Amino acid sequence: MSDAIIQFFAAWGMEDAEARATSIRDSVAPAFHYLDPRTPEPISSFDDLVAYVAMYTQYAPGASAEVRNLSETSGHFRATVAFCMADGQVQMGQYFIECDTDNRPVRLIGFAGLGDPA
Repeated sequence: MSDAIIQFFAAWGMEDAEARATSIRDSVAPAFHYLDPRTPEPISSFDDLVAYVAMYTQYAPGASAEVRNLSETSGHFRATVAFCMADGQVQMGQYFIECDTDNRPVRLIGFAGLGDPA
């Protein structure tokens, strides 16, 4: 299991901006690629990633993100993440994540929902 993946998503719920930035910087590889349905283009700089996660905190005060399931195949992970709003609403997402030799995310690609099995 990759503790860095869990740490990365836990940072999304941190209200302290400095602690959130430190947690994000410590959890991803020095060179990374992040993309989800709400990013207008891939993110590959720490400052841009920190700012993107800060928007989540700003627009959803009291919200958090939690890895609910994590499976691995040779250093590649599938993470099911619950984005939990302060009012109790939950939006699920899945991420496909490639990690470096230190198990830090190098490439994170997120999808809204859990996919339709049909």
